[in-house]
Amino acid sequence: MTAQPLSRRFILVIEDEPGIRSIIDRLLKQFGYPTLLAASGSEALRLFDMHAPDIALVLLDWTMPGIGGKQTLAELLARRPELRVILVTGSREATTDDEATQGTISILLKPFTPTELMLAVRTVLEA
Repeated sequence: MTAQPLSRRFILVIEDEPGIRSIIDRLLKQFGYPTLLAASGSEALRLFDMHAPDIALVLLDWTMPGIGGKQTLAELLARRPELRVILVTGSREATTDDEATQGTISILLKPFTPTELMLAVRTVLEA
């Protein structure tokens, strides 16, 4: 599976678990996708505000302390409504919360394989 060039555009990975964040980062880089990493919703919003035009996609953990996935998603979409987002979650409840997800995202359930991650990223980027 080959990566689609992002032309110096980034995938913003928002994940509070360091091990999962590191694995996602390593896999995306292995397939040629440059990343920006955030450990929290507030850090993600700061990074987004600094790099908004250069962010092609967001991978967003739904369950995080502080500003959780639901609020982070709402704030990101308020800044850029057409933003492409993949919700990464171990919670099936999040997959049925249409009001929270606003029908604008793809969902990747944890645990996932490297192939599932890359397929989700490629599918959303090519949409």
